[in-house]
Amino acid sequence: MRRKEFQADERECIDFLEEKHDGVLTFSGADGWPKAVPLNYAWHDGNVYFHGSKQGEKMAGIAADPRAEFVVYQAHAFIPSYFTDPYLACPATVFFRSVRIRGTVSQVEEPAEKASALAALLRNMQPEGGHSPIDAADPRYASSLRGVAVMRLEPESLTGKFKFGQNVPEKKRESIAERLLERGLPGDADTVERIRGGGARK
Repeated sequence: MRRKEFQADERECIDFLEEKHDGVLTFSGADGWPKAVPLNYAWHDGNVYFHGSKQGEKMAGIAADPRAEFVVYQAHAFIPSYFTDPYLACPATVFFRSVRIRGTVSQVEEPAEKASALAALLRNMQPEGGHSPIDAADPRYASSLRGVAVMRLEPESLTGKFKFGQNVPEKKRESIAERLLERGLPGDADTVERIRGGGARK
């Protein structure tokens, strides 16, 4: 059962999707086995876009059954058991953010949408620019646009879980934050901000 205190609202989920660039697509493979494929994506115009070859197990599976789930996840900090209990291992946990999207995948055929999606993907990976804008009307891109598959996942449901100790009493939560600041591992300071902000950075 998903705990209500960890549920993220839609705005928090979208902010997370816009921040991250990679996730895992799960779907039914053409051979009947479930498949999980890591891929780069762009959250663009309310959809998830990704690209790839026009052939392969991903394309075959989606062609057979376009239903899919997409998961984006970030582990922020491991919280050792001894932060909150001197004896038991049970309290050990991870503070994290995750978003799950369930929907239907379709191949983008319209050149302008294809170019727009690829431009969004490239902005994630190459925000400094250094290239001619991807434009369906630019003949230099015509061959590339025809040769690549661009897929759109249209969300039917979107849920987020942001766990930063919301289920822990405030005094204990602040103690965890102080221990994280003392530890000083990469990500600990950011995690403390989220603990003190109620789960999402404000």
